[in-house]
Amino acid sequence: RQGENGWRPVQFLFRRSARLLLVAALAFLFLRSRQGPRAAEDTGAPTALAGLHVPNRLYNFSKVASNAQKEAEKLMDEFSVLEAEAVLSKALHKCQGSHSGPRGASAAAKLKEAPIFSKVSGYGALYDSSRSNLMPSDMELAWKHDDAELYIRSATGASWFEYRLVAHIDAPLRSCLAPLHERDLIREYQPIFVEPHQDLMPPQPNHAMVRTLSRIMSLKIETIFELVRVANRDFGFLVEIARSDFPIEGISMPDLPWWGRRIEVNTRNIWMPQGGKEKGTVLISNARVGTGAPIPTSIMRFIANQLANSILSNIRKGADLAVTPGSRWHDRVKKDGDGFYKDLAAVSPRSGSLRPAHQARLRHMRCLLPRC
Repeated sequence: RQGENGWRPVQFLFRRSARLLLVAALAFLFLRSRQGPRAAEDTGAPTALAGLHVPNRLYNFSKVASNAQKEAEKLMDEFSVLEAEAVLSKALHKCQGSHSGPRGASAAAKLKEAPIFSKVSGYGALYDSSRSNLMPSDMELAWKHDDAELYIRSATGASWFEYRLVAHIDAPLRSCLAPLHERDLIREYQPIFVEPHQDLMPPQPNHAMVRTLSRIMSLKIETIFELVRVANRDFGFLVEIARSDFPIEGISMPDLPWWGRRIEVNTRNIWMPQGGKEKGTVLISNARVGTGAPIPTSIMRFIANQLANSILSNIRKGADLAVTPGSRWHDRVKKDGDGFYKDLAAVSPRSGSLRPAHQARLRHMRCLLPRC
């Protein structure tokens, strides 16, 4: 008992010290809560109001940004624009969070300055531009059929014209895109072209630099354009863009052929496969064509009408060839050497039926088509 009595002063001091430490900790948290969450954010300490917030000093924001850049670059090697954009957006959100502090802001700024960020943002904006296909316009109706409509616009004395083509193609999406994807076969069903389409750089399934050369009477018509495809698998549509206004760094531009004219194109297509009991694919195409010289309005409208009819006819003809067993296009689709047609199979409506073009298919990061 004397031994036990000897330990009592030590136990008393220990308990008293513990109580003092507990009181000090409670006082510290109370004062921090009175100063607000921002004071603790600056020091990286947790706050009572932040709900046991994890201190930002535990995050390596520079590594978050660096890993996002590497992953986005890998995705862009396959030209997966939306997936790369999602990766960068997630990293940027983490670095710019309300509790990220100066280190997070610094990492976010460096991420925005990275070349891959600029590249993805540029193609993301190009993808966004296709929303204009669904906007009202002052184009005039040229003709209307049960399965297609054509609208045209051209200013007096202008060296350009625009058209909007809305059509139903009685074929699956992969068959609609096979003719332009199999560019070496183009002359076999479109003899207007002088030679097969030429790739100006190694092509990818969703990205290419293309040169075409056709003949109209004695005049050779050349177009050079960047071909961009962005598939939205979440909501079942594909955006396809062909533009003559593109960066030419690292690309050897061919000389214009004698007695030829180079025209500029800016085409934005939205392809939407139907679902449910419906078959086929809906195409909404907006195009602006620069002729290089002013042409009378009546002739310009005639050219636009003929061009749109020719494009629609060729799409349907090419799609028919792609679904005809034994044709070279059917064999190419079946073989699927680069996996392009397999990827297109994943672009399908999720609702089980086609929604009207002015309705759904909304991305979680940006709205291409208005929400239904």
